[in-house]
Amino acid sequence: MSFIKKNISVTKSVRDYALFCTFKHALRRHPVFASGRAGLVLLNAPEGYLPKDYGNAVVAELYPDDDFRRADAGFMYIGVKDKPDKAKGDYEDDCQNKKRAVIVVEHGAVVPPEVILGADIIVDILPISARDFRAACHVVLGMKVSDEEANRILQYPHDHVWAALRRGRPVSDVIRRLSEVVIQQDVSAPKRPERDVPPLSVMHGYGDAKEWGVNLARDISDWQNGRITWDDIDRGIVLSGPPGVGKSIFAKAVAKECDVKLIATSLGRWQARGHLGDLLRAMRADFAAAKDAAPAILFIDEIDSVGDREKFTHDNKDYSVQVVNGFLECLDGLDGREGVVVIAATNNIARIDPAVLRAGRLDRHVKIPLPDGQARLAILHQHIEGIILIDVLAPLRAATVGMTGADLAKVARDARRLARREKRALTVDDLRAALPEVVRIDGEYRRSIAVHEAGHTVVGNELKHGTYLGTQIVDQVVMNGADQQGGAAYFDMPRVCRRDRYFYHGQITIMLAGLAAEEVILGSTGDGAGSGSNSDLAMATRLATLIETMFGMGASFRHSSATSDEELEKLRAGDRELAFRVDCKLASQFVRAKEILESNRSLLDAVTDALVESGTITPKQYEELARQHQMRQVGQVGGVNDFKTDAYKDGTSLKQDSLSGAA
Repeated sequence: MSFIKKNISVTKSVRDYALFCTFKHALRRHPVFASGRAGLVLLNAPEGYLPKDYGNAVVAELYPDDDFRRADAGFMYIGVKDKPDKAKGDYEDDCQNKKRAVIVVEHGAVVPPEVILGADIIVDILPISARDFRAACHVVLGMKVSDEEANRILQYPHDHVWAALRRGRPVSDVIRRLSEVVIQQDVSAPKRPERDVPPLSVMHGYGDAKEWGVNLARDISDWQNGRITWDDIDRGIVLSGPPGVGKSIFAKAVAKECDVKLIATSLGRWQARGHLGDLLRAMRADFAAAKDAAPAILFIDEIDSVGDREKFTHDNKDYSVQVVNGFLECLDGLDGREGVVVIAATNNIARIDPAVLRAGRLDRHVKIPLPDGQARLAILHQHIEGIILIDVLAPLRAATVGMTGADLAKVARDARRLARREKRALTVDDLRAALPEVVRIDGEYRRSIAVHEAGHTVVGNELKHGTYLGTQIVDQVVMNGADQQGGAAYFDMPRVCRRDRYFYHGQITIMLAGLAAEEVILGSTGDGAGSGSNSDLAMATRLATLIETMFGMGASFRHSSATSDEELEKLRAGDRELAFRVDCKLASQFVRAKEILESNRSLLDAVTDALVESGTITPKQYEELARQHQMRQVGQVGGVNDFKTDAYKDGTSLKQDSLSGAA
């Protein structure tokens, strides 16, 4: 009883004492730590339990005398929603240099390699057993409970169990109360089964990925019927795209379409099993399970967590390299991978080791885009189970701009909740109420966007940088926090051409033309051209840096493999001369764009007025405006002639646009 006297916190409730019992059972796997000496233990909470559930148990273990300041001890929790960088930072602050430390991890959470390497032991905490429950009832309530009664009580939701237990209340009364509540809930509010994911062929918004999945289903059927060999089937695919576009749901829909078993996993689940050897065993076990169930689909979420061997830091390089090598071995398989298709998902394809994407492994990459207007309506129609005709949903198209499939699912849930509260059928008004606010763009703000896009339009055409397709600005924006375009000027270029310094300088000039137009007409620039990684300034800065560091078109021929914005920013921050050259390049091309626009001021004004008036300009309309401008310039040397060159032919598609905040 010495423990009970020192640690009153865990004896205040049956719940806390029962959890403490399971916690102490797990610590016995590390006898040195359990005896009160130094150590760092990582404990995996069972599925359905939260790390913070063990808070009182952790505090009772680490601070038995309630002296938090003097004790050289620390603890932390890692949840499924915690980013690896956050977990790493918490570990360094709270546990890494402590004499005694405890880390509790939620089931399915991603544990950074630094934490895995630092732990002396990794142990699974077991769920509350009948023995733990009986001990807790005895210590906290003075209640005697048999094994049979304990097992029966623990079948009920644990939150109900803790609420039903009170000092002096007989066990039979506790069981009666629990059963009556469950019966009442079953009668009054029957649980509705979860909505099943439909086959891929009837889903919307997946673009090329849908075509791949439907074709895969045909191929697997042909393979099962002996018409083709497994060599004729795609072994795997990597899906990339922003969060919420439905990569996980896609895997379920493909499995449904193919009528095969789906096995879902991730590096986080493998890491949760323990040290490197445990991780690799868990990885191989999932591949083996998929092969045993063949034909089957193995879905690996957040595949970029496996990493790229060329980008690992020195401290954890050996550990991480072995993880990648183990994954490659599983992909190859000593006796093949017949019957197993691997679908991997990532938000960032650039973080994946190139060897993973090599032919014969995950050699096909498909990007899942944000759904377009028609797809958004179809997805919403599917989430409301078709009870409102899709044509009736058409007015909601504008309010759903920029939404993912997950966003639309939330809209449907919120709308159903509104209808339930008023005890009536779902209506379009419920969906409209669940959508974010739509704000109309007009007045001076509309004109500022028109000025910006007119700048891209005029400079792009004067430099003859590809084939002009048209320009448009939006009439309204959705206040949902997502990056949205206020307008765009579209140019189409040949896929293959020679690209030299003049070509790339021309691209930068067009990118900065929106800002230049603002300064020419409005006298100052707005902040929209710098909003987001795909903004005008971000793209121009990125390209100017690559010219200097990768393309061999700068002050030296030195090559750098840095391509991401983060890597390029580090290069500029560490090299003042490089940063200065990039600044000069941007400044000179801004001046160039401004000179072109000043030489074509009447055309710039005309394009701006047309955009304000109608919101769009077609190539034919632009030709007419340019013809009228040329007629006014007869007898004068056009400023644009100074910039004519055959080098301005691109090999990729170029779109110059501004976000909704652009001016």
